[in-house]
Amino acid sequence: MTIRNSKRGMRSERILLIANCQLPIANCRAVVRIAVVFVIMLALLPVYAMASYPRPVDDYVNDYAAILNSADHKTIRKMLSNLEYQTGIEFAVVTINSITDYPTGDSDIETFSKNLFNKWGVGHKKENNGVLMVVAVRDRMMRIQLGGGYGPVYDTVMKKVTENNIIPYFKEGNYSKGIYEGVRGVIENITKEVSWFSVYWPHILIGVLIIVCVFAGINFMKQGKKGWGFVFFAIAGILIVILLKMLASGKSKSGFGGGSSFGGGATGKW
Repeated sequence: MTIRNSKRGMRSERILLIANCQLPIANCRAVVRIAVVFVIMLALLPVYAMASYPRPVDDYVNDYAAILNSADHKTIRKMLSNLEYQTGIEFAVVTINSITDYPTGDSDIETFSKNLFNKWGVGHKKENNGVLMVVAVRDRMMRIQLGGGYGPVYDTVMKKVTENNIIPYFKEGNYSKGIYEGVRGVIENITKEVSWFSVYWPHILIGVLIIVCVFAGINFMKQGKKGWGFVFFAIAGILIVILLKMLASGKSKSGFGGGSSFGGGATGKW
């Protein structure tokens, strides 16, 4: 009896040992499962965040609906680039198929446009002078959203632009022409005529400094003061590089300036 009891005791101890060994394994499996789920959630989080509102792929033209022809796309982008360079006003165009393609919870284009405007931060924060044009093709609606720096009078002005410059072309299915004419109409109504000198005076100033430095360098070389001559030639070279960069690009930054909209603007339907 004693021997049998001792064997049974040994068996029970083995079972307990096996159970104790299996318990951590089960816990590890549970931890691994939780970790896998957590990693998947982290992986999907950026995707969901991107899907909430469209992300800007360009500072000026974001043609997600692919309704602009290549010529108008280039022309509009150049117009908006010049607008910012000459006046500091940021103006972005966005085309989408439908606001329902984005899980934002926005039920109308007014709310969608305002929230998109604020999410991107169109316009400079201090002046709040940004403009956003949103075209939802499948919804047959569009919106010109204005920054908070524009007064209520501009709502009426933008309404006229949508009715006269944009909607007639949209009704014909010519979205590219309508957007082009709309952009042109908005620019004409929110800007004042800018003189050539007011835009390019920095370029002129640098050009004059380059000429002065070159002549100064030549003069010092003739006097035998090669050290000073090389200094002025070096300064002229640096100024030439700066001038070339200014001529090559009207912009000195990328991205938007942190502006916001309080709901001003105009909506068009066709």
